[in-house]
Amino acid sequence: MDRKTDVTIVGSGPAGITATIYLKRALIDVVLLDKYVPGGKVNFTAEIENYPGFNKISGPDLAGKFFEQIQNFGVEVTYGDVLDIEKKADQFKVITDDGTITSKFVIFATGTDERKMNIPGEDEFKGKGVSYCAVCDGSFYKGESVAVVGGGNSALQEALYLSGFVKKVFLVHRRQGFRADELLVKKVKSTSNIELVLDSVTLAVEGKELVSGLRVKNAITGEEKLLPVKAVFPYIGQIPATKGLSKLQVLDEHGYVIVDENMETKVDNLFGAGDVVKKNLRQIVTATNDGAIAAIEITHRSL
Repeated sequence: MDRKTDVTIVGSGPAGITATIYLKRALIDVVLLDKYVPGGKVNFTAEIENYPGFNKISGPDLAGKFFEQIQNFGVEVTYGDVLDIEKKADQFKVITDDGTITSKFVIFATGTDERKMNIPGEDEFKGKGVSYCAVCDGSFYKGESVAVVGGGNSALQEALYLSGFVKKVFLVHRRQGFRADELLVKKVKSTSNIELVLDSVTLAVEGKELVSGLRVKNAITGEEKLLPVKAVFPYIGQIPATKGLSKLQVLDEHGYVIVDENMETKVDNLFGAGDVVKKNLRQIVTATNDGAIAAIEITHRSL
């Protein structure tokens, strides 16, 4: 695959899809590139209650609506892994494992990857009881006990989702307080089959061929115990997915893309959008906002 286009959008989550919609409405040629599936992490969210227009909608359903909308514009998602991005004169070359895309503008909207617990057994049991997607794998554990690790919105949302069909959810968090919305915290605390394991850190995932337990330690008392679970779902933060950008020196000390009010980096015509950008709030609505701003700025420069 070797393509020439006006704009290359890397990432087909809410930011990339929104940018695509705005650009196609301006009759600007776009290549939408992704490594995985359209919709990004929206696909892996059980239920969404804070996106305008929907009282409640499942993540996969919302992602499907996003995809349907870009299909109406005749957009095809191109799949590939970005290896590098180069700029020569006024042209970018987005080098993938399946060829090169050349364009005047690039919007980098790759989102984030899940942060690992980095404990013994985590890698060994990945796909054998350790999963980073409750929506994808939770149904395998109907009637069993599972553990969710984390204290933010994602952890609590997935704990609530799992509680609908598993026997028990152990919610393991290193502190007493949560970083999640208060409504979610109240729901979790009132759900009878969610047991809070607070002030606790994870030590190891244990088992033979499959997961049989999660060993945790109380950070205050030092007491260790084994939670008898068949699955562990870590939700302890994200790492920006910025593969290919290191040479362009547009990242902060944590690896997030630094942009201005137009979502542009210090490299002319290179934009960032969505969760991969350095900012205080990462939500679906803020990602769509970023995508719209970047697309409108590109449209103005293309007139």
